[in-house]
Order: sequence, then C-alpha cells, then structure tokens
Amino acid sequence: MGKRMNDDTRRFILDPPPGSAIARARDYGIDLTQLARNLSLTPDQRLEKAERSRRMAVSLREMRAEAHR
Repeated sequence: MGKRMNDDTRRFILDPPPGSAIARARDYGIDLTQLARNLSLTPDQRLEKAERSRRMAVSLREMRAEAHR
C-alpha cells in the first residue's frame, strides 16, 4: 500500500492560503473536498476506484448500445 495524505496537506487543500493556486481553483468552483477525499486514499485505492468507475462506464455504454438495437 502507498502513502496517504497527511493532516497538513489536508488542511492546506481545505483551507488554502489566500492568493495560492489552490485558493484560486476553489474560487473558480473546483470542489476541493473531492480532491481531499481522493488524496486521503492510497494510490492503490485510487487505482481500484478508477477501475470500478471504468468498468461502470463500459457497462453503461454496453447497456445503451443494447437498448438502441
């Protein structure tokens, strides 16, 4: 298993310093809670999550194609 995000990084993401790039991203509308949530996972867990999402997308695409036959 890989390394998880530490508390300082989580605080930086959720309460970024004014004027920082991450504060600008937040102000633009980026959901930093999702970023923090994903970074709280290990790299292996993030890969597993991405693979589940990929499989779901493939399944939905196949169901849509079947429905349109």
